[in-house]
Amino acid sequence: NRMLQDVMRVEPLYGLVSPLVQFPAGAQASQVLVIDQNIYVLDTVRQVVESFRLDSSLEIVPDASGTVVLSQGDVVDGVTVGPLLDMTWQAPITGIQDRSALLVLDDSNRVFRFDPRVEGPSVLDLADSDKWQDVRQIEVYQGRLYVADAGTGQIYRFDPGQYETAPTPWFAQPVNLSDMRTMRIDGEIWILLNTGQVLRYFDQQQVPFSLDNSVGLIEQPIDLVVGDDTNPYLYLVDRAGERIWVYDKNGKYTKQFAAAEGHPLRGLSGLFIEDVTDLMYLLTDSSLYKHPLPLDGQ
Repeated sequence: NRMLQDVMRVEPLYGLVSPLVQFPAGAQASQVLVIDQNIYVLDTVRQVVESFRLDSSLEIVPDASGTVVLSQGDVVDGVTVGPLLDMTWQAPITGIQDRSALLVLDDSNRVFRFDPRVEGPSVLDLADSDKWQDVRQIEVYQGRLYVADAGTGQIYRFDPGQYETAPTPWFAQPVNLSDMRTMRIDGEIWILLNTGQVLRYFDQQQVPFSLDNSVGLIEQPIDLVVGDDTNPYLYLVDRAGERIWVYDKNGKYTKQFAAAEGHPLRGLSGLFIEDVTDLMYLLTDSSLYKHPLPLDGQ
């Protein structure tokens, strides 16, 4: 087993001893964002977004009970919140918007904004949203908001803070997004499909890309993280395999991260990498773990 681990370059994560947060029975945490000391977790079974706060050392969460930020059935600005699908973070936009905010998408194609410094969420009015059909994902990159609509086969892009202006269709022609699981942006657009295939788009066109399968196939792909300019890697979350697969941005296999022992990553559902602190946050249905990002060759 050890020889196989070496051949497959499986790097054990020894720090998965005790979780930062344990969620209640019946939870199914599916997405995590960490912004400074604030942690946001989307639970698609309990249909809530909860916030937790790290202490100044970033080592513990003193109050692990969390605070509900948004939940299905809430009434916000006269609008009833539907089932929650996705969330992203909008940083301040110089000269336009001086506050950062959490953006949350529901299945009625509505986006809600939560500013930690303001009491309660609000509805983010987006131009042309009445024309959308089946929005699955939202993502922010360099201040621009991207909205992926599987119904129209299009990704709509809003210029920074210009939500009242009609967005620009990103694709030259509609694309089949019906099997999309995760969308990530780093200047290019990366889309993880439920099949495990990763699609890569640049300048409105799909470019050739495939993942190296020389060491096997991901059992159950469930999330994708794309590194920034200082971290040129793709991280694929394998729920059934209880591990993270790492590839370079040409698709070449690099290594895997897995628990050193036991099954703390059973029900693995999401990953967030904090590039400033080189920490990664690993989310399972029932727990949230923090671990240093192994930097030896990534």
